Amino acid sequence: MKARQAVVCPKCGALNRSTWEFCARCNESLDNALAVEEGTSTEAPEPAEGRASSFGPNAIVLGAALVLLGLGIAGWRYASQAPPLPRPDPSLFTVATRPPELPAAAPSTGAGAADFQEGRRLLNSGDTEGAVVRLAAAVAADPANAEYHRVYGHALWRTGDREAAIAEHAEAARLDPRLQMQYARTLDIAGDTAEATRQYEEILEKNPGAVTVQEDLGRMLFRNGEYVKAASHLQQAFQARPDDPVLAQELAYSLDQAGDRARAAEMYRQVLAQAPQAVMARGLLAEALVQQGKPGEALSLLDEGLQDTPSAPLLHREKGSVLERSGRAAEAAASYRAYARLAPNAKDARELAARAARLEAAGGRP
Repeated sequence: MKARQAVVCPKCGALNRSTWEFCARCNESLDNALAVEEGTSTEAPEPAEGRASSFGPNAIVLGAALVLLGLGIAGWRYASQAPPLPRPDPSLFTVATRPPELPAAAPSTGAGAADFQEGRRLLNSGDTEGAVVRLAAAVAADPANAEYHRVYGHALWRTGDREAAIAEHAEAARLDPRLQMQYARTLDIAGDTAEATRQYEEILEKNPGAVTVQEDLGRMLFRNGEYVKAASHLQQAFQARPDDPVLAQELAYSLDQAGDRARAAEMYRQVLAQAPQAVMARGLLAEALVQQGKPGEALSLLDEGLQDTPSAPLLHREKGSVLERSGRAAEAAASYRAYARLAPNAKDARELAARAARLEAAGGRP
């Protein structure tokens, strides 16, 4: 199971998904950004009670829909000591922290308790090797203690021994079903999505109303491009939290890719009603309107967004595409030039700047 890759923004140092084109923190192009292993400085898979979900634009090939990007993992840290730059509204990128649906198992005071407490202290202080030794002793003293296995698994994960860590989380879940969701999340982070899916579905068989499980499974399927299945689970989660714009946007895109474009457009509108600055949802809705034969409405939507966020490259690129398809070559060229100016390092910046020149020439402009 391979670790997923992240890229470091060359401008602000933020960690972003390797598939993103623009930094979620400062909007800089990530073309040729330095790649690092996603787990380099994270604390996964310690149970997160909330998970981060980020969005970034993917390439439009004149007339194609935007591609929504995968969900980030909670706990990423910024690698730069540069002065902080303006950030997008966090409500668009982070799912609010919620208490777990099932309480964590309480640590034992029986056999191995002294080793467990010391091991956990060492782990929290950064002494992973020492923690592994003491936690292994705790597990040996009380092999039926789920919490010992859980924390030991976390320590092993920090050492890089993911297979052994996963085995410990599996044993913890076997001993205490309340820890099964954490085991599923660990499998997801490690890339074993098939087994993670099986674990999530097993939980839902017992408790179909577990909103956090529906959300986790839906987002994992979403990241893997299984949009029909993802939409079903995300819908269940959204019904419980209709005011979450991130969840609404993921559901909207899943519906769009699953072919239910009418419902997708409705959901994009819901996102913008809650968060007008949600650039991704605005671009996706504009493209949906064009596909419905409503380019004028799409342009109005994009212009409205550009009034609030004039430096958003995504909106300029989509506007150029809509204008060109509407036969307004000179205006399309201006939008493409704005895109290339705002995102000079983007993969298609030169291509669209050249296209702008051709459109201007064809329209009689110098």
